[in-house]
Amino acid sequence: MPKLSKGWSLDGVITLASGAPYDPTYYFEGNFNGAGEGFGRLDLVGNPYAGTSMPGNILNLLAFAVPCKWDAVAGACVNGTQHFGNVGRNAFTGPHYRNFDFSLAKNTPLGERVTMQVRADFFNIFNHPNFSNPELPCYCVDALNGVNPDLNGHPTGNLAITATPDVGSGNPFLGGGGPRDIQLAVRFSF
Repeated sequence: MPKLSKGWSLDGVITLASGAPYDPTYYFEGNFNGAGEGFGRLDLVGNPYAGTSMPGNILNLLAFAVPCKWDAVAGACVNGTQHFGNVGRNAFTGPHYRNFDFSLAKNTPLGERVTMQVRADFFNIFNHPNFSNPELPCYCVDALNGVNPDLNGHPTGNLAITATPDVGSGNPFLGGGGPRDIQLAVRFSF
């Protein structure tokens, strides 16, 4: 009976991290601010969280506009209205990361020189989904997504997060992020 009641061990690792900061920009779709730079900042003109209740949607892109008065007919900024956007650097925070790994092990001596260990390891035991920063895979958030703004100078749709850190480019930004994994093992030490 002592072989069953002795030699047990429990281990666990909890990892909690806040999301990484980011800001929605536009790439080289146009010279909306008049500075001739890429990765320009947008204007925040509405509620960036409106309509983002679906999992994976973190920003309402209609809350942003190009930093100028937009002429929908010409598909360009009205001359003299261009300015630097009002969205600050790192104005938003990406998804947080939460993970709990757990293991249970039993060490049993099989003689003076041999010990057997039976163990079970549970990675992401609660199967919590962890998503990558919206900057992946290109290291910045292109709110216009390579297309011109709509008739009012706004990007369209929602900023969605679909990649987990284990499959996003630049792994690991936030850690494993994958589904629950269970590993069983037997080890003999002599």
